[in-house]
Amino acid sequence: MAPSIGGGRVRAPHPGQMTRPDAPAGDAEPTSDGGGKVSTHRSDEASGWVAWILFGGLMLVLLGGAHLTIGSLALVRPEALEGSRSDMLLSISLTGLGWVHIGLGIVLMVVGGGLMLGQVWARVLAIVLACVALVINFAYVSVYPIWSVVAIGLSGIVLYATVAHGGELTRAYQH
Repeated sequence: MAPSIGGGRVRAPHPGQMTRPDAPAGDAEPTSDGGGKVSTHRSDEASGWVAWILFGGLMLVLLGGAHLTIGSLALVRPEALEGSRSDMLLSISLTGLGWVHIGLGIVLMVVGGGLMLGQVWARVLAIVLACVALVINFAYVSVYPIWSVVAIGLSGIVLYATVAHGGELTRAYQH
């Protein structure tokens, strides 16, 4: 029978609630929340998922640069894009398509930069853009199977990292 103190049973702490005796002095000290639970995890420490958020931001910036290039080309030399798939898919002039690419490129670059800086508004827009990318790439699986699956996987990872761990990047910049 387990020893009792004051009529109740004594329980050993959960391994996740114990501190390491060899932990450096800068590590988090255990704190109690008043309910008897001891927390040793510092919520302001960034995990490895932050790298995926930074990767997503960098990809948005690069994709924005590609759209700016395509849009500029459509404005300067529209005949270079004649007969391409974009010309066949949309009933819009190549000049109009160029301005759409330029606008999209600017938005993508701003959102990517904001995401890498830990801005909350950029996280929201990055989540929306990742969801749109998932849907579009799913629609093109039959046309570009390998690229679509890779893009879906990367979009899913960046989406998860941004949703679940986006606050870590913001807190890391605040400290």
